[in-house]
Amino acid sequence: MFSGGAVCLLVALTAVDRRSPTGGLIQGHMWGFELAIMVTMIGINSIFAAYEIALASVSLARLRRLADDHRSGAKVALYMKQNMEASLAVVQLGITLVGAIAAAVGGNGAAEDVAPALISRLGVSEGTAEVLAIALVVVPLTVVTIIVGELIPKVFALRNAERVCLTLSPFMRWFSFSVWPAVWLFETVVMGVMSWGERRLGSGGAGKPETVELQELRAIAAIARASLLIGHREERIILGAMEMQSRSVRTIMLPVEHVTTLDANASLADNLITAHLDMHTRFPVVARKGDPQTIIGYANFKDIITTMRLVPQEPTFRSIIRPILSLKDNEQIAVCLEQMMREHTHIALVRDADGRIVGIVTLEDILEELVGEIEDEYDRLPAHIVESGSSWVAGGGVSVDRLKAITGIDLSTDPPAAGARTLNDWVSGHLGREVRGGDVIERGVVRVVVRKVRRKKVQEAQVSRLEQGQPPNKATQQTDGV
Repeated sequence: MFSGGAVCLLVALTAVDRRSPTGGLIQGHMWGFELAIMVTMIGINSIFAAYEIALASVSLARLRRLADDHRSGAKVALYMKQNMEASLAVVQLGITLVGAIAAAVGGNGAAEDVAPALISRLGVSEGTAEVLAIALVVVPLTVVTIIVGELIPKVFALRNAERVCLTLSPFMRWFSFSVWPAVWLFETVVMGVMSWGERRLGSGGAGKPETVELQELRAIAAIARASLLIGHREERIILGAMEMQSRSVRTIMLPVEHVTTLDANASLADNLITAHLDMHTRFPVVARKGDPQTIIGYANFKDIITTMRLVPQEPTFRSIIRPILSLKDNEQIAVCLEQMMREHTHIALVRDADGRIVGIVTLEDILEELVGEIEDEYDRLPAHIVESGSSWVAGGGVSVDRLKAITGIDLSTDPPAAGARTLNDWVSGHLGREVRGGDVIERGVVRVVVRKVRRKKVQEAQVSRLEQGQPPNKATQQTDGV
């Protein structure tokens, strides 16, 4: 187990004079009992070193799954992983103990066996002989300990982390019980120092297991994408699913002040006009117009159309109001998704701790956290231009250059929307707020009436040229909803 040069030197010196009073450089008991102890300590050191790497390499999620599958040693390994600070204390205590025993045995052998032989054979002083004797024993012992007791077992543990962790965890649990006072002391001191340091540095909570697991999943997803096992969209879904566990529904909701609502006391025809301008499918319904805190349910645009067709003489709006689900604003997005799927609903209210309505969330909003922006035929701004009498009906996505080429109306140099690329940009720049259906903008000889809005963008507007001498009005806004 010793290095080659040192072994040759020791064997040679031993063979020179076996008849000396000391019995040679290394006597029989050194080759036997003391050498056996050092080899045993190096072997035990390798076990602790391997376990340290294996326990750190296996993820907590993997150990939970193995424990659920009733794999041998998995429950103990899970316990050791969940108590990582104590487990590290156990490993370090074991390594320190075996190292101290090996050093003591080696040093004792050097002092008792090697030093007298050096004095008698080489004629050196007693002090020099002791230093040389310790060097001849400790240096090879250190080399062997590093290679056999540290590097080899750690590399093996890295390649077989799961197997090593499950196999050695029961022994480590038993050892932790046998030295629990020391383990408790070390763990208490370490946690105290860490808490003090985190308070001073302001990094408390950075090492929580949940955060570590999320980092591992992100790394795995990145590696899988780099290996072409998954694409960008699949990686986005994985990362989105992770974030849904840590983010609240408040972070994705539409604030209530931006919500278009229908009036429970208004006629079906009036609500149809409001809904038609906003171009959504589901609308919250309020008991008092303009007061979102009085939402009593929601109405589906399809139900409005169907009711008007079935009973055109006497249509009633309240008969189609559906109950609406309420969620807490601090609820996890994943929990909200589960509730909405269980209730078979696509829209829900979001309430704060006082029960006040602070916004709404839709199933589409949640799914967009997984797959990114979901666009339907209305999300992509249309770019049509259709002449209608003395005016033009234009989509919000039409460019101002194309609008000028067809209508002769130049919007590109009109402040404060100079530089706008599309009709939607021009309208948004002039209003300085979110666009609403029915907004009217009159600038110079141009009048733009917003006809349809979806997700706060102009879907369609009527563009006309003001008659000569007709004074322009200030930009106005419709107050029926958002």
